[in-house]
Amino acid sequence: MAGVIVYEPDDESDVEGLPWAVTFEASAGDEWASFVCGPYERDEAVRLAEDVVAAGQGVTAVVEPLLPVTEAADVLATIAELREEADDAE
Repeated sequence: MAGVIVYEPDDESDVEGLPWAVTFEASAGDEWASFVCGPYERDEAVRLAEDVVAAGQGVTAVVEPLLPVTEAADVLATIAELREEADDAE
């Protein structure tokens, strides 16, 4: 499925001032390695993603903020939370 997926933070999340990135991925039936572009302001990232998806076939663009993580422990904690959420969803 081709399209643009934009991260929409909940009301408590403060991502307004963060830089944003766009990950371009192959859609079903197409094979190529995904890649990340950025950083951008949010509106610029969304506009780029929409332009690429409109011009290309079989491209999915994911727009999300770049999180300012500087410690490995923070990354590992996020991974643990995501694993727990995935386990709970099963």
